[in-house]
This record gives sequence, C-alpha cells and structure tokens, in this order.
Amino acid sequence: MEGQMIANAFHHSYWGFPIALYFWLVGVSAGSFVISSLGWVFGVKKYKATAFFASNTAIIMLLIVPVLLIIDLGKPYRFFHLLLFSSFSHWSAPMVWGSCFIMSYPIAMMCYSYFVYQKNERWARRLGILAVVLALCTHWYTGVVMQLNPSRVPNHTSVAPILFLTGAYVSGIGFLICCLWVRNKFLAAEKQVPIELIADMARLMLYGIIFDLFLLGNEFLQMTYGVAEEHTMLYDVLLGVFRWPYLYLEIVWGLLLPLVILVIPKINRRMSWVLGAAFMCATGVYGMRIWWVMGTYYYQGHY
Repeated sequence: MEGQMIANAFHHSYWGFPIALYFWLVGVSAGSFVISSLGWVFGVKKYKATAFFASNTAIIMLLIVPVLLIIDLGKPYRFFHLLLFSSFSHWSAPMVWGSCFIMSYPIAMMCYSYFVYQKNERWARRLGILAVVLALCTHWYTGVVMQLNPSRVPNHTSVAPILFLTGAYVSGIGFLICCLWVRNKFLAAEKQVPIELIADMARLMLYGIIFDLFLLGNEFLQMTYGVAEEHTMLYDVLLGVFRWPYLYLEIVWGLLLPLVILVIPKINRRMSWVLGAAFMCATGVYGMRIWWVMGTYYYQGHY
C-alpha cells in the first residue's frame, strides 16, 4: 500500500523474469564494451585484437533489450510515448533520458566498431570515448530507475547504480571470456585469442568480484542494523523466499567460488578453471538481477 501511495500506481503489473533478463543483458553489454575500449580508447595494445569482437558482442546483447522492454509494455506501441517531443516536458524523468541513451549507445558502438574494423585509430578513439560516456550513462540510468523509487527497499539507495555497474562489469567480462573460448574453437591457431590474454581478462574480472563483495557486505550490514523494513527485507525476503537467487546463485556461485578459483596461483591461469570462473560470474549475476527486480515486489505484496 505504501508503494501505491508514493508512486500513485494502483495497477498490479509486476516486473518479472523478462525485465531481470533486460537488466542482465544491459550489464553484459557494458562489461564486454569495457574490454573493447581498453585497446583503442585507453591505449592498452594487447587488447586491440579483441576490440572488434567484444564491441560486436556488446552491440548484439544491447539490441535484444528494446524487444524485451516493448513486449513488457503489454501494448507495444506505447514505447513511442517516450520518443515524442511532448514527453520532454518531463526532461527530469530517468525513463526519458534512458530512452535516449538506449537508442544512441548502440549507434555510437556501431560507428566505433566500423572504425576499429577499418583500423582508423584516430576516429576509433573519438567514437570510443563517446561510446564509453554513453555506456556509463545508459547503465547509470538503469540503476537510477531502481534507486529513485522510495518504496523499493533495498534499492532506494545511492549505492544502487554502483552495485548495478559492478555486476555489469563482472558478468560482461565473464560472458566475453566464454564467447572468446567458443570463437577460438572455430579459428586457426594464429587467429585465436591467446590463453594468457584471457587469463589477464579474468584478473580484471577478479577486481570486480572483490569490489562487488565489498558493496554487498556493506548492504548486508546496512540491512542488518537498519530499520525494521530493511531487516525484514534481508532475513525474510532475500535470505528467505529469494535465498536461491540471492545467496546461492549470486553470492556463492557467482562471486565466492570464482574468487577462490582466481586467487589460487596453480589454477588461475589454466583455461578450464578460468572458463569455469567466467561462466559462474556471467550466470551468477543474473541471480542479482532476479532479486533486484522481483524481491521488492514480493516485499510490497507480503509485508
């Protein structure tokens, strides 16, 4: 009832798995583009060989997003409302800005990919910088949409966009590692991405895992020692009904097990172990998207 009063929404159209998948795809796209930008935008030469493939992977993942969003509307033609000039009277609405970012971000990435393919370093860097900015804006907006609704515990916090971006970074790199492994199976040896480079990407993923666990630890403390609704959300919802996506899928499978694999020197450069850790990260973050989207609805409907 509190959520209905604050948001002035008296309908019962709840977000479900398609929207959780939308959040996951947006994140995977961002993480893949991070690797693509390292070579041509930030000058890390060893990553230039993966830039074109990583950028195209990010584009493909992002192009699926509008389909999910439009289908979720129930009446698909409604998405035009956010594209009409009359909507910009509400220029402060995150959804309006998000519509602009979701349209412009893939266009910028396509232009960037074209100049990478042409090996035009000057324009690849310029378009890459623009794409990086739009990528940050797109994923910032996605977190802010959840953050700014006062009735959505535990997402009504300034940490929400950072938590979303960190999960995107981890899952995107993990997904890209898996894709590169599959790609290597179909290429001649001289065209394959070296195992050493993939292991180096896994090390970048490790830094994201550590930071993600740090953020989740802070949120755990906040809810444990917070007000009654935060305590209820943690112990009755996240560690109760949503125990599998929150605890086992995200934290144990998606973060802790990959962390153990990637910090052990004897195995953190073996392809089989690196691939396993990457797969765990890519799939485990989907658990975060599930409780992030649906946990708050469950809380509102039952408490």
